[in-house]
Amino acid sequence: MSGGLYFRTVWQGGKTRLNVVLFSGGRGSSVLSTRLVAHPSVSLTVAVNGYDDGASTGEVRRFLGDSLGPSDFRKNASRLARELTSCPAPLIDLLDLRLPDPCDRQDARAVLGNLDLEGADNQPAGARMRTLAGSLETVWRAPIAERLHQFERELDSTKRPFDFSDCAVGNLVFAGSFLDHGRQFNAANDDYCGLLGLPRGLVENVTDGTNAFLVATDVDNHLLGSEAEIVDAKRRNRVKDIYLIDRPLTADECRKIETLSPAGVADVLNSRVRPIAVNSRLASCISRADLIIYSPGTQHSSLFPSYLTPGLSSAIARNLTAIKLLVTNIQADAEIVGSSAVDIIDRAVYYLEEKGRLNIPAPCLITHYLINDPGKVEATAPYVPLGRLDTLEDPRLVRIGHYEDGLSGRHDAEKILTPFLESLLATRHPPKVAIWLHDADSLNKISQTILEMLRGGIQTVNARVVVFYSHQDTLDPTFTELLPFEVHQLEDRQSGSGGLFQAAVQNGGFDYAVLFESSGMYQGEDVIELVSPLAAGRLDAVWGSRRLSVRDIEESQRLRYRHKRLLGLASTMGSHVLSLTYLLLFGRFISDTLSGARAVRASYLSRPGVDLGHKLANQYLLSALLSSRADLLETPVRFFPISPERVKRTSVIEGLRSLMVIAQQRLSRRQTSTPAMLPRAAQTRPDVATEISRNP
Repeated sequence: MSGGLYFRTVWQGGKTRLNVVLFSGGRGSSVLSTRLVAHPSVSLTVAVNGYDDGASTGEVRRFLGDSLGPSDFRKNASRLARELTSCPAPLIDLLDLRLPDPCDRQDARAVLGNLDLEGADNQPAGARMRTLAGSLETVWRAPIAERLHQFERELDSTKRPFDFSDCAVGNLVFAGSFLDHGRQFNAANDDYCGLLGLPRGLVENVTDGTNAFLVATDVDNHLLGSEAEIVDAKRRNRVKDIYLIDRPLTADECRKIETLSPAGVADVLNSRVRPIAVNSRLASCISRADLIIYSPGTQHSSLFPSYLTPGLSSAIARNLTAIKLLVTNIQADAEIVGSSAVDIIDRAVYYLEEKGRLNIPAPCLITHYLINDPGKVEATAPYVPLGRLDTLEDPRLVRIGHYEDGLSGRHDAEKILTPFLESLLATRHPPKVAIWLHDADSLNKISQTILEMLRGGIQTVNARVVVFYSHQDTLDPTFTELLPFEVHQLEDRQSGSGGLFQAAVQNGGFDYAVLFESSGMYQGEDVIELVSPLAAGRLDAVWGSRRLSVRDIEESQRLRYRHKRLLGLASTMGSHVLSLTYLLLFGRFISDTLSGARAVRASYLSRPGVDLGHKLANQYLLSALLSSRADLLETPVRFFPISPERVKRTSVIEGLRSLMVIAQQRLSRRQTSTPAMLPRAAQTRPDVATEISRNP
C-alpha cells in the first residue's frame, strides 16, 4: 500500500459515507454486494459488463441485434432490490420467473397474458405469473406490462423469430426498456433498475453501452467463439486470451480461424476489436471511490473483459488514495481450470494494463490481493491453489487467509470487508498532547521556545496541544492569550514540577506527553518533529537525538572541551556506552539516551520508577519503553552548544548510576505488551503490512 493511502485517513473527523465500486459478474460477488449495499455508511456502485450471450440473454441479443446482454444486470438488480426491499418481493420473483422449456410464441403470450390478470393459462408458469401479478399493486405491475408490450410490438413489426424457451421474464422486460429508450443500453439499465425501486447508478455498465462480443483462444490455440463457449463447464477451458470484437463470428469464420497459426489468430481477432469506451458515470464514481473491489467470479467472461475497457484503468490509476482489493476465487470454475490464485492476479493485471499497452504501476491499479487458503484441503473440494507466491513482486500487497464461509465455497463477506471498512470509517481524533517546557532559567527562554514552535507550524499539526511550563514567575497573560493553544504554569518549589506535570497528564486525558528542555540548547521548531509522527496513534515514543545531527554534536564537543580533550573523549565514550548497554540488554540501540527532547505515550509516565523530577528519568522511561517492545522512532534534533558554566551536564557518577538503573530495570521488568491508548483499529491498518501474512 502506498503512503498516500495511509495518511489519507489518519484523521478527517471520521468518514460518515464511503464510496465503494464493486466490479461484479452475475452471481460471484453476491455475498459482497449484499453486505455492502446493506451497510448504512456505504454508497455502492456495482459495475457489470454485458457480454453474456448464452441461453435467453443470447437470444435477446440475437433478436435485438445491437444490444448487450441484460442477464447480469437483471441478476444484480434483483439481488440488491431484495436486500434493500426497494420493491415488493413478488415483483422480483415475477422478473426472475422463467418461461417453460420448450416455449413458442403462442405459449409465451399465454403465460405473459396473466400479468394483466386477464389470462387463463393454467400451466404452472402461467399460474405462477397470475399469482405474483395478483399480489402487486397497479403502480408496480403496469410499468412491467408496458415494457413487455413494447417488446411484443417489436416482435410483431419485425417478424423476426424468437425462442422463448427458458427465457427469464426480466430479460424481456429489459429488452422492452432498451426499445423504449432509443436502443441506448445504459439508459435501459437505468430504467430497468428504476422499475425495482433502485436508485440510478447503483448498477452501472462498465462501458458506454457500445455493443461488442466476447471471444477467446485457449492454450492449445483453439478458438472459443462466444462467451457461452468460454464458460461451458463441459469444455473445462484453459483460456489464453480474450477479445472484444465487432460482431459474432459465423461458423465459416470460426473454421477458417481454427486453421491459422497462433499469431494469425491473434492478428485476425485484433483486427476485429470493437472500439469501446468506459462509462463516464462509472469513471466519475471511480474518481470519488474510497474502496474499489475486483470481486471473484467467472474471470474470463464476467471480470477480465470489464478490466479490458479502454479508459477504465486510467480512471482507476488516477485515484491514488482508494484501497483497491482483488479477491481471488475460492473454488475453480470451468474457465480457470488449472489456474492458481497467482495466475488470476497476473491475468487481472495484464488486462487492467490493456494487455501490456499501458505503463501503469500495478499498485495504482490493485493495492491488495486477497487469497483464500483453506488450510486442510478435502479431495472433493476443487480449491484454487495459491500458486507461486514468491513470484509476486511486492509481498506487501498480499493477504492470505481463510476467507471461506464454512465449507460453502462462498466468501465470508465479514472476513473480507470488515477490516477495510472499519479502517476507512474509523474516527481518527487528533491525539491530545501535553508539552512540558522544563529546565528554563528565564521566562524569555520559555517564550522563545513557544515562538519557535509557532514559527515551525505547531498550530497546523494534527494534534490538540496544551503547553505546560515550569518557572516561579508567570508568563504575561497578554502574550498567552494570543496563542492558539492553552498554556499552564507548573510551580512546586518543594517537590519540583515533574510530579505536577505527570498528574496533569493523567488527569487531563492526554494521549501523549512531550518533555522538552527549554534551557536554550534545543530549538522549539523540533517540537513539531516530535509531535507530527504521533498523529496516527501507532508510535509509543518519538525520541530526539542530538547524535543524529553530526555537525551540531561536533561543534558542541569543540565548545565544551576545547582545552580538555581527554574529558571530551570520556564524555563521548560514556554516551556510546549507555547506547550499547541498551543494545546489549534490550536489543535496541538508542543513539542519545540523555536527550532533552522526547515524546512518549502518556501511560508510560505512570510506570513504576518513572519520576520526571529525577535526574535519571530518561533511563527509567527508556527501560519502560524497550522492555515492552514499544514502537519508538528516533529523529534528529538540532541544538546549540551552551557553556558548561550555564547548563549542568551529566557527571561521571551520574553516568555510572545510569548504567546501574538500566541493568536493574532490565532484571526487574517483565515483558509487557504495548499499552493501547487507542482502539486497535486506530493503531493498525490492513494496508500497511510489511510481509505476506497468514490470517487465522
